[in-house]
Amino acid sequence: MIGHIEPKYLQIATQIRQKVKDECYPVNASLPDGKTLAKEFNVSLMTLKHALDMLVAEGYLIRRRGAGTFVRDWKSVQRPHIYTLNGASEDYGEKVETEVLAFDVIRSDAEIAEKLSIDEDDFIYKIIRLRHIDKQPSIMEYTYMPLDVIPDLKYEHVTSSIYRYINENLGRKVHSAFVKVTGVRPNALEQEKMHLVETDYMMQIEQIVSLDNCKVFEYAVSHHLPEIFDFETVLFKQ
Repeated sequence: MIGHIEPKYLQIATQIRQKVKDECYPVNASLPDGKTLAKEFNVSLMTLKHALDMLVAEGYLIRRRGAGTFVRDWKSVQRPHIYTLNGASEDYGEKVETEVLAFDVIRSDAEIAEKLSIDEDDFIYKIIRLRHIDKQPSIMEYTYMPLDVIPDLKYEHVTSSIYRYINENLGRKVHSAFVKVTGVRPNALEQEKMHLVETDYMMQIEQIVSLDNCKVFEYAVSHHLPEIFDFETVLFKQ
């Protein structure tokens, strides 16, 4: 893998944020359209979207449907910071039991590579886990991690807490995440393992998570039974 200090979307966010602060993009000004910005930074539209999503979350930009992306009055707004969700083991403690359905090393395809800010065909872990809470199959997790960012991951870590392994064994902290929450129907695996039917409803959390060294270490999609789903975020004023 080609070494990288910081994911590309974070580099772009830093540059655009500085342009806003320097008033190269003044308050209420419209940013160039996505294709123009993507070409300027030589990245895909998806990578650009991650950067703009961060600045929207921080309160520097605002999207107006059908009109584009604009600079907010960022000096006067309360800017939110969104921190990553805890792992299921931390959230549910002794109530959770983990069933590992897959723990493989594969080459990343283009879509996953884009999410993890790595090169296509780089080696990644592919992990599928079913979380049982109070003996009930409740959360199906699909997790992808780059080998060079999370080295020496073993089955024993996957069955307990990968986040604990990161903290205690690698000496790193899980810093932040971009999180998207949607509703989905269960797939065939979930119908079989969680005793669901195709018309049942689940809550999906899609997240891209970074460490305190700014490296993206996880792209994960988890499907939760609605009755155990609980999502919180915290806002801080700077």
